[in-house]
Amino acid sequence: MSNVRIEDAGIGMVLSQDVFDERGNLLLEKGIALTRTYIARLKRLGVRRLNVHDPYAESLKHNQIIRKELRSELRDCFSDLFRMKAADILNFKPPAASLDKLNSVVDDVIAEAATQIDEAVNVQVRQPSEDEAQHAVNVCLLSVITGLYLKFDHRNLRDLAFGALLHDLGKSMLPPTDYDKAFLHTVFGRELLLRSNLNAVVARIAAEHHEAFDGSGHPKGLPAKDIHPLSRLVAITNYFDNAMSTTTKDHTPRQELIEQMMAGGNTQFDLNLLRAFLNTVAIFPVGSLIRLNTGRTAYVIGNRIHFPLRPVVRLIDDYGHTDVDLVLKPNLTITELIAE
Repeated sequence: MSNVRIEDAGIGMVLSQDVFDERGNLLLEKGIALTRTYIARLKRLGVRRLNVHDPYAESLKHNQIIRKELRSELRDCFSDLFRMKAADILNFKPPAASLDKLNSVVDDVIAEAATQIDEAVNVQVRQPSEDEAQHAVNVCLLSVITGLYLKFDHRNLRDLAFGALLHDLGKSMLPPTDYDKAFLHTVFGRELLLRSNLNAVVARIAAEHHEAFDGSGHPKGLPAKDIHPLSRLVAITNYFDNAMSTTTKDHTPRQELIEQMMAGGNTQFDLNLLRAFLNTVAIFPVGSLIRLNTGRTAYVIGNRIHFPLRPVVRLIDDYGHTDVDLVLKPNLTITELIAE
């Protein structure tokens, strides 16, 4: 479901909520497909925004990086551990069955993601982050895809997947309102993972994912040479997923996010790993509805490695559609993401 301005509503979009006027009178019911006449009428009646489902956008979306069922299992594995809410670190001991399940799920995630690596920029990897569990899954999948792109061996991929999924496990030790100014969740996370008898590298990822390449990070201000390479990668994917959620909420142009991250190369982030990451991630996922600097709206239908901000887009009018490769049209730019 997307909440769009009436100006961005398109023919064929389906209402996902009833539409009422200011007096509470029902104008259109949930489930009705918009027509040109309906849109014009709603504009005249002063309706400014609509909650809609876009069947056309859904039809453009390619396969997911892993099956929905496997994504749900990965989410459940994180939630099972996060909900333990250990009274203290010394008493934290996950059931063997939970860790056995996590081992199996991680192996399946790596195997399935590997089959999609050549199309990583055109399949759904990240989903909008709504809670800690969804964020954990996003960071895990974004990290694994980059690791596959860099041809990490299976051992490193497993450590990366575990560490990325559980990087914020230490937050389970904090009150919900705790601002965590001292980044205590990284310290707690390390100790919890060591107590779980997981690889020490996994614990390091939890401890170091807020450290910075130039030594300005938290909690210890480690220099680059003392930060594990897998921790450096999770620092990138964690920041990206959090920032993408922010840009969506406040409508910040995603170009600004990428420019900001690139400006942080070899200061906040490992530049080589950052470049590899940007070669595997879709800034504007296939099926996204965007606005161009001409004012026209279009759908993203394809992405290309090395050009994350210049996808192929499809413009639709009454006579059909036109596909435009923004790499070949330097005067055209994306100014807004309307719906992802």
